[in-house]
Amino acid sequence: MQLLSAVHRTLLPYYLYYANSKAQMNFGGFTKFCIDFGIFPDILSKAKIYKFFRTLSTFYQETKLPV
Repeated sequence: MQLLSAVHRTLLPYYLYYANSKAQMNFGGFTKFCIDFGIFPDILSKAKIYKFFRTLSTFYQETKLPV
């Protein structure tokens, strides 16, 4: 739990930089993140990063608490 907390604190500023004004990241923001960090197109194709994005967004949707 402590490790996840530390990772969360470390990555949150990056997430917020690429997220929209509602603190949600869309595929455009995720693509920009991947470009800025040399992931796309240097390492992964657009199809692969889209698959990662969909997997992560599905995971988020499934773990969200009901409103």
